[in-house]
Amino acid sequence: MWESPSPSRIRFPPLRMAGTGRLTAWFWSTDVWLPPGYTWDSLVQAQHFTYPNFSDAWTYPVIIAACFIALRYFILTPFVFTPIALALGVSSTHTRPPTPNATLEALFRRYRHQAPEEAVCEAAEVVNMTARQVERWLRQRASSARTTDVGKFCDLAWEAVYYSLYCVFGLVVLWDKPWLWDIRHCWYGFPEHEVDRDVWWYYMLALGYYWCMTTTHFFHYRRKDSTQLFIHHVLTILLITFSWACNFVRIGTLVLLVHECADIPMLLAKMCKLCGRRDLMDKFFVVFLLLWLSTRTGLYPLWIVSSTLFQAHVILQMWYPVYYIFNGMLLLLLLIHIGWTYLILRIVVRKLRDNQMEDVRSSTDASAEDDDLAHKKDT
Repeated sequence: MWESPSPSRIRFPPLRMAGTGRLTAWFWSTDVWLPPGYTWDSLVQAQHFTYPNFSDAWTYPVIIAACFIALRYFILTPFVFTPIALALGVSSTHTRPPTPNATLEALFRRYRHQAPEEAVCEAAEVVNMTARQVERWLRQRASSARTTDVGKFCDLAWEAVYYSLYCVFGLVVLWDKPWLWDIRHCWYGFPEHEVDRDVWWYYMLALGYYWCMTTTHFFHYRRKDSTQLFIHHVLTILLITFSWACNFVRIGTLVLLVHECADIPMLLAKMCKLCGRRDLMDKFFVVFLLLWLSTRTGLYPLWIVSSTLFQAHVILQMWYPVYYIFNGMLLLLLLIHIGWTYLILRIVVRKLRDNQMEDVRSSTDASAEDDDLAHKKDT
């Protein structure tokens, strides 16, 4: 079992951190977050079980995120992923940037390649160019700012390695846990649930990874689903953190388990596309589609969300505010899944109609297709 620090060192941080005052006490009110009859002090001082230490959720994951960033950018990317990408024939060609121009650079930083016609005409007069030349300059500048295929391959490889290892680790951790086989054990005896050492690591690694991905999110090229992906990361961090604070850890482990496996074949399909192996890409995409539909739109709503909505309150008589807070976040996560499912099904329709696979949940820039169309018009 996971051995927490001694009781004298364990205090629930939201109620103990200096300088937080009444606002923190109000936010972490026991009337909101805990079942009737419990207080934060009574839980953390209990002798018959160890309540999760809230400070773990904002200390260890930061360290883990820093380790992940160092491992990704200083070891795996330059010494493992890049050589593999080059050996597989992934293109490392980078578009040559246009001739430097301060006026057009300012226009690009403001609008990128989608500057309005009036702004393009004004800039054309200043730099003594035609509007068409300015538009070409902006498109070339946007193209030069995009990540190379090798860079995209490295990003995909990092995610594929993490999800693969984490998925296997999750199965190992949860295989002997009763709530994996009977989800009602997530609610029996709540909130007096012991957190095993392996479950502790399972939670901290996930939180560290999503902090890593959120921190580096804005340093990467903009994807078609960047906004949804960022919201997904932030929402996941909130769900993991609050579920840890309230000891909804058991249901949290199940949410994590069903969320990771579908991403693996999707990432492999994208990597195959960059390698020019569209035959393998199609096969991995089929696997991804089956896993996605069975987990994100199958197990997640029908097994997990249905339990939080219709079983938890019956077993626990849980009508206090945290019931609505967590179900609200879980339902928001489901809405994101539905939006992504819509995009994925568009791929299937396009494949059946045109016999051409194009990943809508793409690792390419959101502007890439627009640039390609514009270049075709120019030629």
